[in-house]
Amino acid sequence: MRRGVAVSLLLISAAACSRPAPRFSLDNARAHVQMLAGTIGSRPIGTPENARARQYIVDQLRLYGFDVRVQEADARRAAFGRTAHVSNVIAVKAGAERGALGIMSHYDSVPEAPGAADDAHGVAVALEAARVLGASQRRHTLFILVTDGEEMGLMGAAALTADRGVMDRLQAYINLDSIGASGPALLFETGPSNGWIVKPWARSAPHPRGDSYSTEIYKRLPNDTDFSILRRQEIPGLNFAVIGDSYPYHTARDTADRLADSALRLTGENVVQTAAALDAMDLGARTTVDDPTFFDIGQTVGVSWGPVTTWFIAALALATGLLAWFKALTASVRLAGLGRWILDVVWTLLGVAAVAGAMIGGTWALRAARAVYHPWYARPHWMLLMILALGTIAGWGVTRLGALLPARAHGPRHPILVWSMTLPVWIVFAGVGAVLGPSAAYLWTLPLLAAGAGLLLIPADNVPAVRAVSVVALAVAGTLWLRGAVDFLGFIVALLGRLPIITPVWAFAAVLLSCAAVVVPPLIASVAALKPLARPPIITAALLVVVVVTAGFAFAAPAYTYDRPQRRSARVLVDAGATTATYEVASQEPGLDLDTAAPGGWSRVSDAPKFSVPISRFSLPFVFRTTAPPPGPAPAAISVFTLKSIAGGTELTMTIVPQTPGLTATFVLPDGVIPARSNFPGTNARGRWRATYIGIPSDGVTWTASFKSGVEAKLPAAVAVIASSRFPGGAGWQSLPAWLPQEHAVWRMDILWVVPPPAVIPPVPPIR
Repeated sequence: MRRGVAVSLLLISAAACSRPAPRFSLDNARAHVQMLAGTIGSRPIGTPENARARQYIVDQLRLYGFDVRVQEADARRAAFGRTAHVSNVIAVKAGAERGALGIMSHYDSVPEAPGAADDAHGVAVALEAARVLGASQRRHTLFILVTDGEEMGLMGAAALTADRGVMDRLQAYINLDSIGASGPALLFETGPSNGWIVKPWARSAPHPRGDSYSTEIYKRLPNDTDFSILRRQEIPGLNFAVIGDSYPYHTARDTADRLADSALRLTGENVVQTAAALDAMDLGARTTVDDPTFFDIGQTVGVSWGPVTTWFIAALALATGLLAWFKALTASVRLAGLGRWILDVVWTLLGVAAVAGAMIGGTWALRAARAVYHPWYARPHWMLLMILALGTIAGWGVTRLGALLPARAHGPRHPILVWSMTLPVWIVFAGVGAVLGPSAAYLWTLPLLAAGAGLLLIPADNVPAVRAVSVVALAVAGTLWLRGAVDFLGFIVALLGRLPIITPVWAFAAVLLSCAAVVVPPLIASVAALKPLARPPIITAALLVVVVVTAGFAFAAPAYTYDRPQRRSARVLVDAGATTATYEVASQEPGLDLDTAAPGGWSRVSDAPKFSVPISRFSLPFVFRTTAPPPGPAPAAISVFTLKSIAGGTELTMTIVPQTPGLTATFVLPDGVIPARSNFPGTNARGRWRATYIGIPSDGVTWTASFKSGVEAKLPAAVAVIASSRFPGGAGWQSLPAWLPQEHAVWRMDILWVVPPPAVIPPVPPIR
């Protein structure tokens, strides 16, 4: 067995060392990020900064010898009633074949972030990959696709699908996005179908990082990328995103200096090598293979297989697992007797319940002892160490209680007993995973296969042999679970800190127990002593010390810091002609915590605000509201509003001209009025038809709609709602009110003005 392990390690090392280092330049990529996120900064759609970033990208790609054009289009997403004028950068470097391989990213950012990780990182990698790949001979044409308006609903990607020059030639692509600022980009989504596209990554990426179980998680998260739009075109692709250190995601802390070098270098080298491997393939091939299984081993070797292999491994694991369980159960009953084995099972379940209860109770106690609901947010490692220590001492306590039972109730200390109780649990997890999430099933089927096959090959009563099998099973389980659990815990803390919920106290215990269910049993079977410990009180005392120390640090740790701030939202609602406006602030935490210059009279509310245009309440759990003078006039005006009689009805025309860039306009009709035709798609929301135009051009935007007869008298009540993220007279590059604290908090700001049209006389239908 040792010889086999050694040979495997040598093969893995040889495979890793045989991969050539790509010519990706970290310095070049870092310079791109500094320009986009540092020198230019936040670049929302429709702003001068957005245009400046676009010109920089165009200039760089032309410098690398690409033919570059800018797709100017009004992108529409009818399902959401959204339209946006986008400017996508499309760069082409001809290859021997007309069919193209694309590298895709987006250059816009949210208004409240400089957008270093999201997505100056992706643009920088794409630009440097363009330089490297464009300088070599290629089989396929190379597309560099840099989209606009991704942050406002994937608008650029929606427009790109209407560009026949791209869609008719694009055969495969790599999409680059980020939700974090450190570590190599994770391959977390593939498809649609065409599982073959994963193999070039697995075989060629020098630092592969990816797990197909993340696909199952991503399906259940409220996130989308440009990949979500292009996959509907049935073009196979690979979707990468950086997920480490996701605290700055969509905040003012997403700066160039926060983005780690590892995120640029490792991602860039992976993309260059994967793209080169894809270029050597027949990209026109199409298969129906879906749900490929893939993962990496220590960021050194990538592994990938298709659904047939997935089902074969699952079936083999379940079969060997069942046979091994019968063997282990028979041996356990023979060694301990049926009664003592049942008592061991009951006592084990009691121990698991005690561990879970201690972990959840510790999380609840930490929250109850602090003034905030998420006291672990900035320093989660102390809370996680604390609940691990609490779970360990709870499990240890149950074993010490077991020592007080009569001697005849004690079973033999044999590792096969551990497997007799563990295998049925693994079998259930593996079976459920194979059915409900086949791309994640390997997390259970591979450890089950290692344990089941090993136990079938050895005498069940041979302690050294059972321990050896346990070590192998532990190695497989640890490789698949430990690093992923650590990464996932860090990710989920930041994720739950931005979702509009109060984190359940059981969430972190559930993640830890899921990992423990696979890792702890083979660990116990590998190291548990055959004889009782000589001085268990010493272990008890040591565990108590660990609990006290970790609990102390968890209690003293700051809930929020400058680098890991609390996420908060604010909005101002200004009705037409009103002398006061409605102000709201919202977050996951119960405190108002505003500076002294803030308006007074705040009260906690749970209803939607009163506004002439129906608007939803904040989804965050703690919302405070007050009234105060409006911050200023609307930054846009209705320059044209006409109603014209047409055959069978009325035509409405409304033109909005902005005074500042980066505005959004929503055209809202009176209650019960729906147009027969509209040049912008709209939706019916909260009883009112509305159409939204994002990023109003400097020369304005015109909405035209026609209506059937009978609603002429209502049409003068149509209004426009102008939305901005900039508070008039605000401070800093975000233009926030001075009374919003920013040392340990980051803000998303929205100001909405209702702008009515000038008085008009409804058209009179022609006399017949």
